[in-house]
Amino acid sequence: VRAERDARARASNAARGEAQSRDEDARASTSADAEAARAASLRPATRANVRREIMTMNDGTEREITVDARFKCAKCARGSSCFAVHRATSAVSGMRAKRRYNERKKAKKTKSKYASDVEGGGRGSRARADADPVGATLALIRDGHRPTAKTFTAVISTLGAMGRAKEALDDVLPMIEEYGDDVDVAVWNAVAHAFCAGGDPAGAEKIVDRMVGEDGVGVNGATHPEIIYTYAKRGEANRVYRLIRRMSSEHGIIPDERAYNAFLRGLCERDDLEDAEEVLRRWNNEKFDLERQSDRGGRVSKPSAASYGLLIDAWTRRGNMLAARKLLQQMQWERIAPSLPLFNMLIDGYLKQENMRAAEGLFRELESSGTWDMESLGIKPDNVTYTLFLDYWANQGQVDACERIFNRMHRKEVAPDVTAYGTLVKAYARARDSDGAEAVLDRLAEAKVAPSVAIYSAVVAAHCTIGNMSRARDVLERMFDAGLRPNERTFAHFAWGYGQLEDINGIAEVAKLMLASGLKLKGANRTAIVRACEECGMSMSAVQALLDRINPEMTQRKGVWKRDGGEPKPKSNRAAAAAADEDLEPSTLEPTKTKEIYGGPESTARRVSLSQRVESLDEDDDDGDTGAVDAPPASSDWPRKVSTRAVAIAHRASSRARPIRRTFTRTNARAFAITRALGAASM
Repeated sequence: VRAERDARARASNAARGEAQSRDEDARASTSADAEAARAASLRPATRANVRREIMTMNDGTEREITVDARFKCAKCARGSSCFAVHRATSAVSGMRAKRRYNERKKAKKTKSKYASDVEGGGRGSRARADADPVGATLALIRDGHRPTAKTFTAVISTLGAMGRAKEALDDVLPMIEEYGDDVDVAVWNAVAHAFCAGGDPAGAEKIVDRMVGEDGVGVNGATHPEIIYTYAKRGEANRVYRLIRRMSSEHGIIPDERAYNAFLRGLCERDDLEDAEEVLRRWNNEKFDLERQSDRGGRVSKPSAASYGLLIDAWTRRGNMLAARKLLQQMQWERIAPSLPLFNMLIDGYLKQENMRAAEGLFRELESSGTWDMESLGIKPDNVTYTLFLDYWANQGQVDACERIFNRMHRKEVAPDVTAYGTLVKAYARARDSDGAEAVLDRLAEAKVAPSVAIYSAVVAAHCTIGNMSRARDVLERMFDAGLRPNERTFAHFAWGYGQLEDINGIAEVAKLMLASGLKLKGANRTAIVRACEECGMSMSAVQALLDRINPEMTQRKGVWKRDGGEPKPKSNRAAAAAADEDLEPSTLEPTKTKEIYGGPESTARRVSLSQRVESLDEDDDDGDTGAVDAPPASSDWPRKVSTRAVAIAHRASSRARPIRRTFTRTNARAFAITRALGAASM
């Protein structure tokens, strides 16, 4: 029976080899005919524009070159690419990157109408009006430049991310042929992947059929994985199995590790981990399928450590450490060598669940005291492994445990990096030991490790936690001496520290230092200043007045935009009131009839004029200044009921001070100064 089976297998292989050779000959002849037809169609148009010239090289030799007269750029005419082409290619790629970032950012906030496309593997059809990659390419051609194959590939990928893959097939491919480039398998792969990016894997599969059939360019190992990944992310596992069968039977490509990893990655991102384990089981059992081995000529792929790592990481993120540990044992049964990142994943998962015993067991196994022979595999703990334990103990403020880990790193000859030192600083900060945190900077210099902004910010936070702002400013000076520039997080620590001390002047100095460092009082920076002021008991109106005083440009309005030299757009009531108050001209607005303090045209005028009044306050509030201001302009015709409400709001800043501190602090003095400003303006 075995002899008959072998004979049938040999006969089948021989027949299959003859069929493949016939198919290859037919494909080669078809490809040659298509290339000749394309060349014949393009050669008459090209012959009229292409000429040969003699070019003198730098070494004095002469060389005959081909020049295309359709391009004004000399480098593009000679077949090279200039800086303008590289810049346009980067701009087209940037359209795709910016769009992906915006979609990830918006997906976290709300579930839009494109959410179904994103969940299914596509990215929707939303795009900005100016994000037109085809228009950018046409503009490049109009300027006399020649787009390269890289430019067209970027255009195709961006169109796919925008959900416009059909345009890549209908418009971009003829452009590539027009400018003399070959539409090879890489370009067709980009078109197929564009359909996948648009959420249409079935359309991508049709493109693959065209590549194998009428177009004759063939396929390679990079064609199918993206299609498999898109099908898997959409939950269509049956289509993936069908495509894997077609790869070997119709397309002449044996499914390898790259294809199966794409399958696993799509299922893991969809959180179908049970189905992913079933795919891994079938993949392992392929080596026992003699018929499949015969069909593939004895070439059968098997999972690797990266394949198991996809599932281990997914189970760890879900919190099922038992399933993740079973996969590690399965690797040992299948005789698959593990890697260090797999152990780091498991250790991180155990530490997040506060299972120190299991984490230490894996760590001992890394040190060749378990079932794996780590010495022969060349695996040993690295900085990442030790930093995981450092971070666990640092979160609890256990400085002694962190120091023991550092000593162990030195014994094992593992040099700590800046991340490990930063984690040690965090441990001292949690233990409220700012001196120890600052001493880590000296140890960093002794180890000749380049410091980072993050580690200096952590030391600043350690001093701010205990209210030692003078030492925090010394660390900031030390940071400047090291050639580093503080970031938003550094200033946020300073603002929080001054807020805990109820020091308004300190918060104002931090805001001014932000502006001097090139940062803007927007977003997270403004939030840090506002929260610090709220810790001092200030109301939002008083905080806004303080911010307007520090940065008057925040309240300035932009100029009026005109369309094609015509009449400007009519101003809204809010903008007109702000402009009238800034110019100190008589206002045509009528006093508001509502009792609202915020909103409406007059509220903007009051807010702008309030910032101008507060700017007139001197810095010597502690010297007995009464805080008197000039009389309001003639345009400030405010009703008395509004000013009374405003005085009440400003007065509330003094009453919101903490009960444990009832003295007349500088915060209350500034609040009463604002109250006097509002009262004088309403007279």
